Amino acid sequence: MTARRLPAGGGTARGPGSLIPLPAPLLAALADRDEVLVTSRAGARMGTVRMSFATAPSGVVYLLTSAFSRKAARWDRDPWVRLTVPGSQVAAEAVVQRVAADDLDPAAEEAVLSRFPDAGAATPEALRELLETGTHLLFRVEGESPVRASGPAPQPEFGPETAPEA
Repeated sequence: MTARRLPAGGGTARGPGSLIPLPAPLLAALADRDEVLVTSRAGARMGTVRMSFATAPSGVVYLLTSAFSRKAARWDRDPWVRLTVPGSQVAAEAVVQRVAADDLDPAAEEAVLSRFPDAGAATPEALRELLETGTHLLFRVEGESPVRASGPAPQPEFGPETAPEA
């Protein structure tokens, strides 16, 4: 089985100075949560998954997932996502960006390490190994700029659009 690698010229993280923070109400609502609902597009359809996350001091969220998951493939094709706080109406549209081991800033690394030790990322070296071998992918979720926000609203993938828990 071959691990997924970064496409040539793509998936490279931008520098910390160019990050667009997520909306403050979303970050505040996620502060005492362990999971977030992540909705993403697959062509004209949508799907939602529940995921653990890490919040970095810069106001962005990090998601760690298997390199072989369907969601990772969807995010590589289409970076649009909607983050929703489970059990609430608090949500925000955002974009995901794959982060290579060398592109993770120290403050974000600390947040990721404290959040995902059970995934094998308990130390900086272990996190680097997970990312460099390609068994896991780390995605940064940041606010969506008006320039990048485009395209028609996707149609639900599984019947009516997946709604947050009431």
